Amino acid sequence: MTYSLPKLFPHFPQLKPARLFFGLEMTFLWIALIALFAVNLLAKQALTPLHWKPLVKLFETPSSVSRHIDLASLLWQQGQKDQARNLMVAAQLLSTTGRIAAGEGGTVNVLGLTTSPADTLAQWEHERDQWDKQYAFWQSVAITKPDYRDAYITLASLAYQLGKLDESKRWLSQARTLDPNHPTAQKLSDLLKGI
Repeated sequence: MTYSLPKLFPHFPQLKPARLFFGLEMTFLWIALIALFAVNLLAKQALTPLHWKPLVKLFETPSSVSRHIDLASLLWQQGQKDQARNLMVAAQLLSTTGRIAAGEGGTVNVLGLTTSPADTLAQWEHERDQWDKQYAFWQSVAITKPDYRDAYITLASLAYQLGKLDESKRWLSQARTLDPNHPTAQKLSDLLKGI
């Protein structure tokens, strides 16, 4: 005795199972495609580094000394000192080799001031040394005068500039303990929350 499905389940309407399956398959494929597109879009926004545009400009004109310096400057500000130094060395090499004949000078002219990449790097290093000296000075002030709020705010700012984020947060918390409503401390706190 053989039984057919319509006789066993008369209350189910007869559907074409292949048509239903392929209809659902296409729907799921479109949903997956849209989800993949959305994930890629979000990932691109989240994973694009801040120095992406200067990097693309450097790739467009790799023999440009000024493009090397622009990217190196941004990397230096972001705390990527080694990469910035390497770019400045490359810019110095470009400025002293045959690239000068191609219309790119060995120096960079900004607002009438002409500097070479090596001079710019030396200036950046000097600024770093100055910040280290100021940081050491303000540490001694904070030790001798533990209730001096501005010493802690200055230390938090200098530590941030030096890339010492944990120390910056610690100094800022001490400043906020003394004066929780100080506007500069509020701004520094907001800046450090994003990190």
